[in-house]
Amino acid sequence: MRFSNLHTHTTFSDGVGTVRENIESAIAKNMLSLGFSDHSFTACDTSYCMKLEDYEKYCAEVKTLAAEYKEKLPVFLGIEKDYYSEIEAGMFDYVIASVHYIVKNGVCYPVDHTRAHQEACMNDLFGGNVLDMAKCYYGMVAEHAAVCKPDVIGHFDVLNKFSFMPEKDEKYMYVAEDAFRETFKHCKRFEVNTGGISRGWRKEPYPSFGLLTLLRDLGGEAVINSDSHHPDNLDFYFNESAELLRCAGFETFSVFNGKGFDKIKL
Repeated sequence: MRFSNLHTHTTFSDGVGTVRENIESAIAKNMLSLGFSDHSFTACDTSYCMKLEDYEKYCAEVKTLAAEYKEKLPVFLGIEKDYYSEIEAGMFDYVIASVHYIVKNGVCYPVDHTRAHQEACMNDLFGGNVLDMAKCYYGMVAEHAAVCKPDVIGHFDVLNKFSFMPEKDEKYMYVAEDAFRETFKHCKRFEVNTGGISRGWRKEPYPSFGLLTLLRDLGGEAVINSDSHHPDNLDFYFNESAELLRCAGFETFSVFNGKGFDKIKL
């Protein structure tokens, strides 16, 4: 089975490979297409994102190389838009909406960068109450979807990355599922994100299997993405993710075609 990846980071943000290196890797992997989605600018934390002044260069480089490689591989220009970012969505072929931070009293807490960052957020802002942190985070995801109207929801439950969240707890799942339904009202397409696996943090993709079955029940679409930060990982765990979707009851997954999404049979 051939795959596409829409969630690709380059040296324009916190990725390792250049745009060209990622394209060459996708061709070598016989992928259907490749989309770039570097991190949008976040003033609260500039260590992982694109610089404001690099937007124009990023767009120009992706478009130039898309034209250069058009006979070998369809290449698309996207962005991973953070909750704390403002962008002109019309600049891009597609938008992935993600939440990476919780900011309070002028202090920015990354929720998916390191275990220490997430623990500090939980302790400093929520008195160590994991469910209160989950309610805040998932509320932001739903709000982001409502405002942004993205094409794809990025790593919905990335909050589980460092195992603080009690994924087997009914109270936690109620919070996550309630927010999932609210988010779904504004975007019916969620990514199956394998980035946590490639980095050694998880053994299954985001979202969790239970949320994938909820997505199926709601009639939503799944997009298999790697959240790649290295050209070697563009299709990491994709065959396994396709099998996971089959087990969750999906018959298709969705692939971007430049204007919309095609459904590919599993």
